[in-house]
Amino acid sequence: MYHKSLPERTADAISDFIYRENYCSGAKLPGETELAARLEVSRNTVRQAIRLLAEKQVVEVRRGAGTFVSSRRGLSDDLLGLSLVSDKKKLVRDLLELRLLIEPRMAAMAAEQASSSEIRKLRDLFSEMEKACGEGRNYFEQDMEFHTCIAGCSGNLVVHSLLPSIQQAILLQENVTGRRLGEKTVEAHRRILEAIEGRKSCQAYDAMTAHLIQNQERILKLMEEEK
Repeated sequence: MYHKSLPERTADAISDFIYRENYCSGAKLPGETELAARLEVSRNTVRQAIRLLAEKQVVEVRRGAGTFVSSRRGLSDDLLGLSLVSDKKKLVRDLLELRLLIEPRMAAMAAEQASSSEIRKLRDLFSEMEKACGEGRNYFEQDMEFHTCIAGCSGNLVVHSLLPSIQQAILLQENVTGRRLGEKTVEAHRRILEAIEGRKSCQAYDAMTAHLIQNQERILKLMEEEK
């Protein structure tokens, strides 16, 4: 059985503290002394825990200024323990099914609920991804942020607790298969974006479903080839 070290447990406690105290992106955390007192550990343990969280992009350490909540908090949250699952290919298949259950509905909700500023952000993310793909660069980060933004646009606060699973699915797709659809993914994202911009919830639902099924078929085929 896997036993976490004290710094790892402390990192988990700090992540929980950030969540319970509703610290938003960019918020400054208490200093090492205060955190050590709160968590009843040494300052050195807190320092190691902060280092772990910084590596996972949960927090950002700014020299001379302190420790702040990263804008990417949640990217490395592992509330379901997915990082400990040994059969990554089985996990990919299961997470693809999960995405099909929830992401089309999130896209439909985004078409109904997204503010003008959220739609502009979604458009900017799409443009960044399109540019990266056109230049032959890895567009994984833009892909992930696009899906994350849609979840935020849905207006459903509970969705945020599911984001780590969604992002983990995308990350595992990249790691397990190594190949991506490139222009087809860009076009799929374009259809999703246009449906959300047009406030067409049914079309957003269908576009997201088609995109995820396309990804699912590609990934399952590649995993079969790797057997």
